[in-house]
Amino acid sequence: MKTFNIKLPTSKKEIEELNAGDIVYLTGRIFTLRDRSHQRIDEYLKKRIKIPFDVKDGAILHCGPIIRSIRKKEWEAVCVGATSSSRFSPFLPSLIKGLGPRIIIGKGNLSKEAEGLLKSYHAVFLLAIGGCAALYGSQVKRVVNNYWEDFGMADSVWEFEMEEFGPLSVGIDCKGRNLSEYMRKVILKNNLKKIYEDLNIDPNFDYTWWPKVPAGTARATEYSTSLDSETLD
Repeated sequence: MKTFNIKLPTSKKEIEELNAGDIVYLTGRIFTLRDRSHQRIDEYLKKRIKIPFDVKDGAILHCGPIIRSIRKKEWEAVCVGATSSSRFSPFLPSLIKGLGPRIIIGKGNLSKEAEGLLKSYHAVFLLAIGGCAALYGSQVKRVVNNYWEDFGMADSVWEFEMEEFGPLSVGIDCKGRNLSEYMRKVILKNNLKKIYEDLNIDPNFDYTWWPKVPAGTARATEYSTSLDSETLD
């Protein structure tokens, strides 16, 4: 695992150096996107309407931030926490093909189609840490602009000037390696195997007995109280 400090906009070469599990800090312009802004981008691209901001080779953050208005066209970031990205997967094809961002930042996972798209267009999915909205907000050097204000604070597009925004981890790299899948299929599986061995538990034994009778019924009570010690072991 390596740590990278990337300045935005980035390049295909820099993105190719990132591997699932690496730690990343970003400096430069980042744009927030949520449901309604994703939908509008999709509609504008289909109608060939010009998008008022440029994310080519840049980064977008799935986020509905809390912003304090200081005066007209001047703001301060309070909290900048990532939201779950899976629901935006259907909009990523038009976004990546049409606008060309290299970095998608969010939480959770993406669909298989979106994952394949990252590989084809040499882009990555970075994972933000849940519960770090105040920390991430403190890394906003300047709130540059706000687009599509008719969507309100959460769903409009905010342009942030970031200073070492992170830590972020590479959830899906541009080679198609998925950190969440690796954790689930390899790391957690190996850890569970070790727990079984340490506790001398047979991993193939069926320890589930409750579904054999309807829960909350007299039969369930009778069944559970009649189990002998050997069965409970």
